[in-house]
Amino acid sequence: MNENTEEKTYPGVSEESLSIEVTNYCNSHCLHCFARAGVTRRSSLSFHLVKRIIAEGYDTGYRQLHITGGEPLLWEGLFKTLDHAYGIGYRAILINTNGTLLGKDISKRLSAYDCLSISVSLEGAELLHDRLRGKGSYRRTVQGMENALDAGNSVIVFTTARKGLLSELPHFAEDLYKRFPGINYLALIQLIRVMHDGFALSEELLNPEDFLQLVQTVSLLNLYGLRSIVIRNPLVSVVSKLIEMPWIPQVHPLYREGSMIVLANRNITFVHSSRNSFGTYKAGMIQKVLASNGYRKAVLPDETTCPSCKYVEICRENGMIRPSEGYRDMYSEVLYCKRVLDRIPS
Repeated sequence: MNENTEEKTYPGVSEESLSIEVTNYCNSHCLHCFARAGVTRRSSLSFHLVKRIIAEGYDTGYRQLHITGGEPLLWEGLFKTLDHAYGIGYRAILINTNGTLLGKDISKRLSAYDCLSISVSLEGAELLHDRLRGKGSYRRTVQGMENALDAGNSVIVFTTARKGLLSELPHFAEDLYKRFPGINYLALIQLIRVMHDGFALSEELLNPEDFLQLVQTVSLLNLYGLRSIVIRNPLVSVVSKLIEMPWIPQVHPLYREGSMIVLANRNITFVHSSRNSFGTYKAGMIQKVLASNGYRKAVLPDETTCPSCKYVEICRENGMIRPSEGYRDMYSEVLYCKRVLDRIPS
C-alpha cells in the first residue's frame, strides 16, 4: 500500500463491500433478472483484472468483498480470487449464486474459507420458484442449499418480494426455517422493472398497498423468530416506524457511501440495478469514482424533491434520504414513496 492511499480516506468503504460481477454468463434465464436486462454481449472479467480490482479496493479501504454474476460458480477464476482476497487482508466475502451448481465438492471447498457467506436465490415454494427460474430449478437449488449447509457453509436465502409471493410468504418462511434451520436469515429484495425489457412480470410489481403488506408481514416474521430483512429499501424502515411494527432491522439506502460494483463489461456503478454509470474500469478508477462530484452528489441527501415533502423528517430520521427509485412499479407520475406513505392512516 503506498503512502498516498494510506493518507486518503473515503467515506463508507470500511462498512461496505466492494462488488465485482465476475461474469454475466448464467445457467438460468430468469424473467426478473436486472443483472442481464439489456445485456446483448456476454462477457467475463479475467482473473488478473479481478486481482487488480481487489488490490485497488483494499488500498482504498474496502475489507469486505462481494462476488456476483451472472453465475459466479461458472467463472473459472473463483477460487484463485478467494485465495488472493483473503491473502491480502479482506475479512469477509459474500458470493451470490442461484445454488444449482453447489455440488458437494464445491461446497466443501467453499467451507474451507473463514468468514465466507453464500447467498442462494430461492423464490418461494416449488411452483413459485420454477415460474421465475425455470422448471426443475427448485429441486436443484434446494439440493445445492443442502450441500452447502451440510459442508458447514454460512448460507443466506435471497427471495424476490413480489405480489404472487405475499400471501405465501409466512408459510414459505416457516417451512424454510423448518427445513433449513442452519440458514442465517431470509433476505427479501423488491421486484423492480428491468431495463430495456418489455417485462413479463409487470403484474407482479408491488403497488403501495402490497408494499404495506410486505412490511407488516416481515415485521411479524421477525416477531415470531423467523429472521427476515429487506434489502436496500429504507422506505421499509419509515413504514415500520409509522405503523408501529418496528421488528425489521434497519434498511440501508440503495445508493450508500461506499457502494460500488465493477460489472463484467468493466462498467462501474453503484449496484446491479442502478442506472448510473461512472465510466469504465481502469487502474485508479475506484478512488477516482469515490472522489467524483457525480458520486458524491448521488449519495448525499436529496435537496431537490425531499425538502418540500411532508414526510421528509420521518424519512431522514429512518435513513431514507432520497426519493424511491422510479422503477418500483409501472406508475411514475407520483413518487412511489409518497404514494406508499399517503396510504398509512395518520
